[in-house]
Amino acid sequence: MSTRSLDVSKVGLQAVVVGALLIGAACGGEDPGSEPGSSSTSSGSSHGGSGGGGSDLGAGGPGAGGTTSSSGSSGEGGSLGAAALEQLGTLVVLGDSIGDGGGQGPYYYDLLKGSLAARYGAIDYYRKAESGSQTSALLGQINSLPATLPGPVAVVITSGGNDMKDNLPLVLLGMDDLQVAAMSNHIDQALAALLAPGAFGAGVDVHVFEATIYDASDGQGNFGSGGCVINFDSPTSVDPFFGKWNGAIAETVAAHGQVLAPMHDTFFGHGFNNPPEWYAGDCTHPNATGHDELHQLFYELVTGEPTP
Repeated sequence: MSTRSLDVSKVGLQAVVVGALLIGAACGGEDPGSEPGSSSTSSGSSHGGSGGGGSDLGAGGPGAGGTTSSSGSSGEGGSLGAAALEQLGTLVVLGDSIGDGGGQGPYYYDLLKGSLAARYGAIDYYRKAESGSQTSALLGQINSLPATLPGPVAVVITSGGNDMKDNLPLVLLGMDDLQVAAMSNHIDQALAALLAPGAFGAGVDVHVFEATIYDASDGQGNFGSGGCVINFDSPTSVDPFFGKWNGAIAETVAAHGQVLAPMHDTFFGHGFNNPPEWYAGDCTHPNATGHDELHQLFYELVTGEPTP
């Protein structure tokens, strides 16, 4: 156990849970100078991470075996694969504050928009991610999109971190089954809406890239000692907790034949315990390096190619 962790024999799990109730905002608190919640424009190294316990596959198995578009076509891909789209008409960004001004720019979605436009030519762009949102907000974000979009459509999603954070006492006590199921249900509803035939026009293919939840402590759980907004130290490794939640995300993404973006594994080994880190000072959002790494991860999944 890290010397920066609490001694469970002295404080016990109940005290840790009480500390967890003091948590501040994570994956959602408004950052100074954060951007608006949505925007829309028309714009003219392989990532796998160092792995570690509580991986993206977690308890949920290997994730998706391939991608299936809303029109029924399928292609190469899977949980750690890539859609390798030959064309792209629209990029959609959904989720929480990681996609809404969280951390330190340049932000991944701006970088991704630029890189994909350079690769495919002019694309439409809609960013509906909302700081502070949980997976329950995804359906509303989807419903705020136009009825028709140029295809193919790539949808990138970072969501689930706030669901986990807001239920942290139950997570630590192992009493979070209902909360994990609720998150999975919200993601399932969102994917079903995105992939419904004709969701954005007749014959428009939709491909979804859903990220897992990362861990700034790299499994150690010593968030309080690390000066994080999440002000508590876990007496045990937090790998099993992240594995459970990320496993549920992987299962849901696999059920719809979409692509799992392994953000947890990509960022693992680059937290505050292993500088230079990829996180901002709040241990919640990516710093400039982290946003660039996330941009590269999504780019490779969408295109099947490393970033230029």
